[in-house]
Amino acid sequence: MPSDALPPGPKGTLIAGNLREFARDRLDFYVRLAREYGDLASFRFGPFRRVFLANHPDLIEQVLVTDAKHYIKHFGARNYMPVLGNGLVTSEGDFWLRQRRLSQPAFLKQRVLAYAPVMADLTRDMLARWRSGMAVSVHTEFGRLTSAIALKTLFGLDDPGDRAAFVERLRTAFDLLTARFAKLVNLPLWVPTPHNVRIRRAVAHLRTVVDGFIATARARKSGDDLLSRLVAAQDDDGSRMTEAQIRDEAMTLYLAGHETTALTLSWSWFLLATHPEAERKLVEEWARVLGGRSPTTDDLPHLPYTDAVLTESMRVYPAVYLIGREATKDLELGGYRVRKGYTVFMSQWVTHRDPRYFGPDPDAFRPERWLDGLAKRLPRYAYFPFGGGPRVCIGNTFALMEAAIILATVGQRYRFTVDPGEVGTNPQITLLPANGIPATLQER
Repeated sequence: MPSDALPPGPKGTLIAGNLREFARDRLDFYVRLAREYGDLASFRFGPFRRVFLANHPDLIEQVLVTDAKHYIKHFGARNYMPVLGNGLVTSEGDFWLRQRRLSQPAFLKQRVLAYAPVMADLTRDMLARWRSGMAVSVHTEFGRLTSAIALKTLFGLDDPGDRAAFVERLRTAFDLLTARFAKLVNLPLWVPTPHNVRIRRAVAHLRTVVDGFIATARARKSGDDLLSRLVAAQDDDGSRMTEAQIRDEAMTLYLAGHETTALTLSWSWFLLATHPEAERKLVEEWARVLGGRSPTTDDLPHLPYTDAVLTESMRVYPAVYLIGREATKDLELGGYRVRKGYTVFMSQWVTHRDPRYFGPDPDAFRPERWLDGLAKRLPRYAYFPFGGGPRVCIGNTFALMEAAIILATVGQRYRFTVDPGEVGTNPQITLLPANGIPATLQER
């Protein structure tokens, strides 16, 4: 029988006693919790919300796979439903399963591979405006690029003005929501406070823009973009997604399809700029296999060190650093009872740094660690940058291909000089660089 006692953790709650520590460095807080209290620890957000932190691959697998049907997304993920609606990130149960089934064909490998030329072309467009000696924010540059790729492959948007207008409306809505959730107490969105009114107005404008994209996709009758495939998707009974469902999935896919890849590229270039030997090996691989041209999908299997660099970057600086699930019934985890309503956190930042799986110096950036079959030897959930179980990221093949194509296309032309003293982490919904990674471009 599971114990009704709680697993060990810091005394008090994050509201009383640990809030300052958590606010100062939440990543360090999670690591310390795992190192001091073991594979399962507990704490509270405020007086009411009990949280477990699961730090062992077997416990993570139990939550994400074995008991997945008894968990829903945690309170933090649900906060962004005003923008994401009932998309794949936020929806639950049979509704989520139907949406996943309808969306999956758009991400079949052969269809994803067809987007590789778009990724390479837009990367070359970015390079055309770069100059040696130019000062850049690495995260800003790759955020713009992956956004353009997402908007082209998702919505078929070619016009830079249309892309900029969409991104601006989206940023406004998310900034307002983030400001709202930073407060400890919030009135419901239907209460007409000035801030709530601004949120509702921003979301309404955003939905109007996306509805226009959907109308255009319907008028095309057919198309290669992901939105056209969502419009055409048909269930076994002949039913299709409603306008609202298409809009929610489009918003979710855009956000999931560009921000995490931009972060993977940003952190990869930071790590390469501060580890010149790894960069040298990477450039040698590109010279040997590509000879200066952008990679095609046929080249990717012949770029093992490129793959190792991206894999190691996602280990050291995972774009998604925390996953949370809320129990819908009383459950057992690690010998303890997880009561209905309790939340279980699982942190990639923590588990990816566990010396049990990554050796005595797990913080070190060493792409070579992946070249001798480490991925096959690891427990399944010692490394999980895309989550896992039935809710594993639907776009992981797209993201990995995109990151490899961009990394190799950019890296053959430029290197980045970075001042590591100016770079820190800013864990929000994703793991942002605190200062955007300021760098200077140097042409090779």
